[in-house]
Amino acid sequence: ELTHLYTLILNPDQTYEVKINNEKVESGTLEEDWDILPAKTIKDPEAKKPEDWDDRPKIDDPTDTKPEDWEKPENIPDPDAKKPDDWDVDMDGEWEPPVIPNP
Repeated sequence: ELTHLYTLILNPDQTYEVKINNEKVESGTLEEDWDILPAKTIKDPEAKKPEDWDDRPKIDDPTDTKPEDWEKPENIPDPDAKKPDDWDVDMDGEWEPPVIPNP
């Protein structure tokens, strides 16, 4: 017959940890994981998204303009450039990636 050690650790910051035989099997926050407190909001079963709702995460604003002091550099460092393996900082100096036209 085997015995097991069950441990529940409750922390002051409202987090918990469950261990079985000193191995963590579960952890989280009391408020999110357990139904101890009543819900902060109550779901309305009759609430529905309008038929013409736009689900795109970002929508361009055609009337939006850049500020007058907006500066767009002509060239930017190539984000795909990699420092060569044989680059020596002492001999070659600090490595700077090549520049490409700003898209």
